[in-house]
Amino acid sequence: MIRIRVLLNRMAHLVILSVILAVAACATINRPAGELSDTQTEALLKERATEIWKAQASGNRAEMYDFYDPFFRARVKKGFFADKEAEYIKYYNPEVLDVDIKGNVATVRVKMEYEIKGLTAPDGRKIDQPRKENITNETWLFIDGNWYRQFIDYMSESSIANY
Repeated sequence: MIRIRVLLNRMAHLVILSVILAVAACATINRPAGELSDTQTEALLKERATEIWKAQASGNRAEMYDFYDPFFRARVKKGFFADKEAEYIKYYNPEVLDVDIKGNVATVRVKMEYEIKGLTAPDGRKIDQPRKENITNETWLFIDGNWYRQFIDYMSESSIANY
């Protein structure tokens, strides 16, 4: 009797293992070669969002440029973007909090500190703000196997393309 139970128990484990392996195999059947899994896509997005914020905090606009969407890069040359100094806004301690991916469009929530010194608004007034914490939402687009941040001009609150 005990031998039968042990044998049935082992068979049950083999059946469960077979089902798990079959489900895992089915999960990749419809994925084209080279396509990222959902987990890999999310990890790539978090990595790219972290990298652009590191560049932004260090003031490296040339590096930032490569992370922006191709619609922006098609209209604005790298030198024009990289040569503009962003001396009036400084960012500190950026941290990607979470991401929400819906197809090829994602929202990335980022926490950072910033301060503004000597910025002139379009209406001519001077803007100075002491260092404070902020949480912002960014839109990212998945194109040709990579994530790109939507460029937003915060002075005019406009973008070249809306996703």
